[in-house]
Amino acid sequence: MKCLAWIDGRVVEVSELPLGEPFVMQRIHTLNHAVYDAYAHVVVMRETTGELFGFQTLATGSDVERIVTKLLDIANAPLCCSIPVVMRHHASGMLSFEIEEPMFGEGVYLRAKRLVGVAVERHAPTHLAQTSESIAMDAMADRSVLQYGGDVALWVDSAGNLISHPWRPIFVYHKGCLITPAEFYTVEYRNAQAAIDRANMRLVVRDIPFKALARVDEVFIVDVMGISSISSVQRHRLMSAIAQRIADRMEL
Repeated sequence: MKCLAWIDGRVVEVSELPLGEPFVMQRIHTLNHAVYDAYAHVVVMRETTGELFGFQTLATGSDVERIVTKLLDIANAPLCCSIPVVMRHHASGMLSFEIEEPMFGEGVYLRAKRLVGVAVERHAPTHLAQTSESIAMDAMADRSVLQYGGDVALWVDSAGNLISHPWRPIFVYHKGCLITPAEFYTVEYRNAQAAIDRANMRLVVRDIPFKALARVDEVFIVDVMGISSISSVQRHRLMSAIAQRIADRMEL
């Protein structure tokens, strides 16, 4: 597979993709060169670019489907596994798409590697879409917990409550109920919510004190490509059976 990008109508090598200016982004799930949830991704993208840049993309969901499918075809992308494609709207008004490395399987699945979660105090995200700023903040937070033996930062606010990200919502399972700190209309949250409904499980939206994670059964994070299960928090070992159950019911 070729590493290609699309920039305002031009197909180029990924190395030519300019990422020096601020941008808003959405990561899109593709499988068998089919593009999923393009219309919903555009809605989220438009809201955040309007808030930050004062303009919105003119591209429609059908435009995104057409561009991404053509880009995957030109790149000879494999048909047997899911491939993330990043859509970016840059501060200059430029629209770009980038093909990322293929995943190990088809569709949304529970990742084999389980993660150790460590708390870091941060402010909740203020926008629905990821941005060049939020990506850097996520990376910094995750890097900061390595020294404590962690793999992923679990964000908490000044009151000690768990923070959920629109592009990476977090769910806690305790006493037969799934709990999440916030509801979003992002693709990632809605897909998880639909899978929970299909599993005939109850979902409650309410504050979750971080200290309560020492007593719960499971904690997992959902993104557009898969589910990551937390293996332990504060030396409290967690399970992953419910995360697997939800992953099995995720549909594209």
